[in-house]
Amino acid sequence: MIKNYYYIYIAAALSIIIPFPPRFAYGIVAILLLNLLIYGGFGIKFFVEKFNLQPMLTSLLVISIIALTGIYKQLLIFYAPSIAFTSGLALYLTAFSSYIYGNVLDTVGLSPVEHIIRTSKRTGLFSGLVLLFFLMRDILAFGSITLPAPKGIKVITLFKVGEVYPLHFLATIPGTLIVLGLIFALFSYINRKLMILRRVSK
Repeated sequence: MIKNYYYIYIAAALSIIIPFPPRFAYGIVAILLLNLLIYGGFGIKFFVEKFNLQPMLTSLLVISIIALTGIYKQLLIFYAPSIAFTSGLALYLTAFSSYIYGNVLDTVGLSPVEHIIRTSKRTGLFSGLVLLFFLMRDILAFGSITLPAPKGIKVITLFKVGEVYPLHFLATIPGTLIVLGLIFALFSYINRKLMILRRVSK
């Protein structure tokens, strides 16, 4: 079960981090959408269960999540058109993230309240880690922190980087994949060691 969640987290991280531009401002946009879709999915799920529409759950969930993504994009166009245009298809890739459906549909042995509490903890941790990744990449690769703004992104320069700057590699797709691979390998190694320690303690 733990391994399955590793795969879900990897797929979710890739579907959010890779398609969006490598700036912290876009990480904020992506995570706000992710949370909107997860909690919106809960609303649809509870509605379906209340009115005994379980056979339609999957279809209604997919349709609702796509609709919520469309509404979110329209609001983003109203607030920051350039960010909405640049994000483009990445917003809809987030809507099909396995992380969203895995958390919304994972209800085995849990009451609705327990389900929301557990998923809120998972989503909060995942959101924090993804935002941290976007933030550190923004700082290391560009020497700045960016925030969403009506005219695009607001750049807060921390230090100047030259045209030839090795850490720009972190902002590329290959660089991102390498860093994510190292992070997940480290988490997997730590998890294996913890499992061994638990077995020994028993």
